[in-house]
Amino acid sequence: MAHISGTYALPIGRQRQFFSSVNRFTDAVIGGWSTNYIYTYQSGQPLTISCATATTSDFGCFAPVTTGQSLYAPSRNPTQWLNPNAFLQPAAATQIGQLDYSVLGGRPQQVRGPSWYNLDASVFKNFEIHDTTSLQFRAESFNTLNNPQFAQPGNLNYLNPENFSSITALRNTPRLMQFALKLSF
Repeated sequence: MAHISGTYALPIGRQRQFFSSVNRFTDAVIGGWSTNYIYTYQSGQPLTISCATATTSDFGCFAPVTTGQSLYAPSRNPTQWLNPNAFLQPAAATQIGQLDYSVLGGRPQQVRGPSWYNLDASVFKNFEIHDTTSLQFRAESFNTLNNPQFAQPGNLNYLNPENFSSITALRNTPRLMQFALKLSF
């Protein structure tokens, strides 16, 4: 997971790089703005594909992976995230005390779900009213780029490839914006 954040004062307005000689009214409108941002990236979360059918009566079973098959669907999209041909159904246990552990399947966490990234941003400006009094205007946006972030795939029965590993939910919400005024005195 990675987080990057920062604040940047826009170089516009009186005593700044651009439009430094504007009058006070124009400076009150275009000058003194700043911006904040927070960018987050997270790789896909591990996901375990269990055996489609139980192989023993008392133990769980993780689906073994087929050699030479890609774990992920060619298009890797919400309709089908994983390749159903990449997973095998181990043989069932046939006797009590069996020493062949292959009936327990493969290892857990064979694959990863979709990665996640997000950008939240804001712009704000402080207006001095008096020596010790100021008013701040803020416009904030959450999920600024309005990107859908897909949840983990469901329908993990690889013996039914039609709906296998479809994604039917989101991990985030659509873009949300809010405006605020803050009076400091």
